[in-house]
Amino acid sequence: MRWMTFLLSAAVGVSALADQPSATFSGFNDWLGSEARGVRIGADGRLRLAPNLRRVAQLPEGVIWAAVPDGTGGAYLSAGTDGKLFHYVGGQMKPLGQVKGGIVFAMARLGQDLIVAPTGEGKLFRVTPSGDVKPFADIDARIVWSLAVEGDAVLVAGGAEKGAVLVQAREGSSRRLAELADETAFTAMTPDGQGGWYLGSHGRGLVLRYNRLGDHLETLMDTPFEEVRALTLVDGQLYIGADNGLTPKFSTGQLERREGYLQADTSATTRSAVIRLDKNRVPETLWQSAQSQVYALTAWKGQLLVGTGNRSRLFALPLGKARDTDPFAVVQELGTAQATAFLPVGGDLLVVGSNPAELHLLSEAQATEGTLESKILKGAPIADWGRAYLDAEAPTGTNVELQFRTGSTETPDATWSTWTPPLRSGERPALPPARFAQFRLRLSSTRGGATPIVETVSLYWAHRNLAPVWEGVDIMPPGLVITRTAPPDDIGIERVPLETQKLIPALGYMGAEKRSFRRGGQSFLFRVNDPNGDALQFTIQLVPEHGSPILLEKAWKERFFSFDTLPVPDGRYRLEVTASDAPSAPFNAVLTGTWRTAPFTVDHTPPALAELSAVPEGGGVRLKFVARDETSVLKEAAISADGEHWLQIVPEDRVFDQKEERFDVLVPREALRGDRLLVKVVDQYNNEQSAAVSLSEAGKKR
Repeated sequence: MRWMTFLLSAAVGVSALADQPSATFSGFNDWLGSEARGVRIGADGRLRLAPNLRRVAQLPEGVIWAAVPDGTGGAYLSAGTDGKLFHYVGGQMKPLGQVKGGIVFAMARLGQDLIVAPTGEGKLFRVTPSGDVKPFADIDARIVWSLAVEGDAVLVAGGAEKGAVLVQAREGSSRRLAELADETAFTAMTPDGQGGWYLGSHGRGLVLRYNRLGDHLETLMDTPFEEVRALTLVDGQLYIGADNGLTPKFSTGQLERREGYLQADTSATTRSAVIRLDKNRVPETLWQSAQSQVYALTAWKGQLLVGTGNRSRLFALPLGKARDTDPFAVVQELGTAQATAFLPVGGDLLVVGSNPAELHLLSEAQATEGTLESKILKGAPIADWGRAYLDAEAPTGTNVELQFRTGSTETPDATWSTWTPPLRSGERPALPPARFAQFRLRLSSTRGGATPIVETVSLYWAHRNLAPVWEGVDIMPPGLVITRTAPPDDIGIERVPLETQKLIPALGYMGAEKRSFRRGGQSFLFRVNDPNGDALQFTIQLVPEHGSPILLEKAWKERFFSFDTLPVPDGRYRLEVTASDAPSAPFNAVLTGTWRTAPFTVDHTPPALAELSAVPEGGGVRLKFVARDETSVLKEAAISADGEHWLQIVPEDRVFDQKEERFDVLVPREALRGDRLLVKVVDQYNNEQSAAVSLSEAGKKR
């Protein structure tokens, strides 16, 4: 088996060298995210003018579910969800009638009348050319997917309560010809040219043949898909359109809207395929897709046309030897979501589109003009858009034009720039920097049959460098140290303040950071990002309240910073951090952003103790002293008889809220051991001072 596969490429050939992105459009996959009208996209990626396509009618109902030729160049159509029927005749769309029940998925023309099968009714109805509706036959099928006429009888392929069924109906009667309990329904049907019928099923995606001789049902192929949606026989070879996940959408009447610019999904599984069974019943996969689903097949002008969704592309697969060099192509797009049926009209084809509901006429004559709008190109986050180079052949009487536009929204709208005048290959568009851009090709011909051929379009742009954006710098509590390596040894600390312990899980690790406590340590966390995603480095200065800045680091790479404040005099400081994208940006395009913190205090000096006295009083000792700090407010004080067990005390005014606090405490005798008391005070920066007072010395002073 030979597999012809297409998947949308992840970035349409986008590359970047030294932050100089470019895009090359040359292969088939590169063009799939584009909007093409009147342009044929070959399997080799070449662009040509396509067969002419024009819209001839519209319906407000949204979805056309079934269509059959009326025998005079027009068509009968069922549309909407309430059984409405229409007749396209003489270039006009006219209401025909309405049948009760659900959606009409299948119709057939019996003589001058129309046979229709509304969902859920278990009935066929006859509709006359004047729109009169009357019962035709009761059938053993709840949902009908295909109808065909055989003499004065109608063949019905669909699903009953217990599986797939094939029914023959005549006016007033019906009988079951075949059934398949393991499948949900027969979803497609076409004559085999020998008095029998080929059938496709939903469930295991089987291809079967119903033989009139003995009412025999034979399985020809078990496709690797859930369902067979379309069948067509050409020169004794059966072509099969198979899908995953399409029948449930039909059944609920909810066909999807047209897809926008396709995004690559490298994990996507195959959604559909076209398979050929040759005369010896040997299968060959001719085409498959992870984006499109197959709705219809027909042979036309030496090629097999494939109607797909949800971008209504018409694919063409050559039926002859041309397939060796040009195995498939996109020949047109309807501009709707789905292309669901083909109806012959002389040498042309009526093509049925849905979402919105439209009829288009496809002719063999070549279009005289076609356009292709590329997928959207993106800056990161904004770009200077450069030159585009066009490699194309333009025979006499033909032309290719290249245009460009930019905008700030991912989907082009009224805020985008207008298209530039046609650009010469290598000419830079005169457009301001923008986040998004798009180019358009316009192919034209004034000579019948002559077409330009586009080989390649190459584009270049540069991401505009933007300065780092600061959210802020968080000042950590004094003593907290953040490092990338092992925590430093603690020095001179008997205990870690509670508020700091909360920031040091197990006094160790927090993600990639190592956190610990060390006297004199001061840490900061940087909250900054770069719009271009560039790597950053930081210049860090310590700015005193008075005096010149002190350079701490010139090219710091971490988003945190710790330094030892012990060599720095007590006082108020700010940290000034300048972020630079120098590690990623070109030298002459480097940008910076600076943040200066709120003031913080450096304080290494412990408080001073004065006027210390301990005088017996009643059953205890009256302890008095004054604590004073030059830089910060005091935060705690304690006394101890042995240096191990400490009793917290408060100042005379009961609040630690000053740099100087007075203490007057009556210490019970049982709290004393010997004739000495220890006193300790701590300031807000965890500097502490202690002293001892002797009761005997207090007595002597007194």
